Amino acid sequence: MNEYSSIKEILEKTGTYTGLTVGSSMQPLLHQQKDNIIVVYPEERLKKYDVALYVTERGKYIMHRVIEVKDDHYVIMGDNLLKKEYVPDEQICGKLVGFYKNGKHYVDCENSKLYKLYSRIIVALIPLKPAYFFVRGGLGYIKRKVKKLFGKDN
Repeated sequence: MNEYSSIKEILEKTGTYTGLTVGSSMQPLLHQQKDNIIVVYPEERLKKYDVALYVTERGKYIMHRVIEVKDDHYVIMGDNLLKKEYVPDEQICGKLVGFYKNGKHYVDCENSKLYKLYSRIIVALIPLKPAYFFVRGGLGYIKRKVKKLFGKDN
């Protein structure tokens, strides 16, 4: 059994947490149960484009991107989501500093120019997300109807 009871406690005591991702909210950047994240305890306030790890009032851990920094909270959103979240400073417990894609290729969030470009693009595209999700949902609906009409084997 681990000597720590939570990710927050691990970060507070050791300064670093590593583990597999859960969920699809940060796709295409991070994929569930495929990518290993490296999170550190934040020594200062987060900045726009950082990926924050925070704990909800119910004890659930969520990792989403900071899209705005306010005086006493952050506006945060998953790369693969439409909903903005308003997270107070005290709920932030970590910051993503790197990850391994499929357990192999390491991405350094602090120094990778390609990662920084991705972060800026994903935030800049936020106004287009509703249209993207609408089209994606419509195409999925059409695909399901065609499969049902013609059968899965055709």
